[in-house]
Amino acid sequence: MVPTANLSKLTAACVMMMMMMMMMMMMKEAEAMPKAHHEKPGSQSKASLKTTRKPSDPTSAAVEFVPLQLDPEALVPSRSVRPLGKFSLSPWTYNVTQDDSLFPPGLAEARCSLRGCRDAQGGEDLSLESKPIMHQALLLRRVAAAGGRSYHYRLETRLVSVGCTCVRPGVLRQD
Repeated sequence: MVPTANLSKLTAACVMMMMMMMMMMMMKEAEAMPKAHHEKPGSQSKASLKTTRKPSDPTSAAVEFVPLQLDPEALVPSRSVRPLGKFSLSPWTYNVTQDDSLFPPGLAEARCSLRGCRDAQGGEDLSLESKPIMHQALLLRRVAAAGGRSYHYRLETRLVSVGCTCVRPGVLRQD
């Protein structure tokens, strides 16, 4: 059995360790919080935006609303990228459609330039086929609210072609 004096010292040491661990956790959380940056006059900093909870009944899941900040400049690649569509065995070009109610407003879709694929000499080989590579893209559509004075964004998906590839032609045998 541990004497009472030693037990109180042990308890005090455990309490001190727990307090130090809690302080370290709080410091780590504070480091992870977004920092205010110098921004353009009139714009809102990320740190000043608040997350709000919509009240709901206790049986349903809580709905959380967070501010959405979209920066089109962040979507632009920082370095120039070699246009793969021109140098591919199955070349393609891009058609850009513009819809201002979508984010991003411009959506580029690939269109295969050849029915076949390029051979080693650069000519078209019709024993192979150029087929689009499809990707399901996430888009945000701007929708007017009931009163028409405010807007919200609805998440949508769209199947878009992002490039072309060479495939063997599909042949169905009929016996």
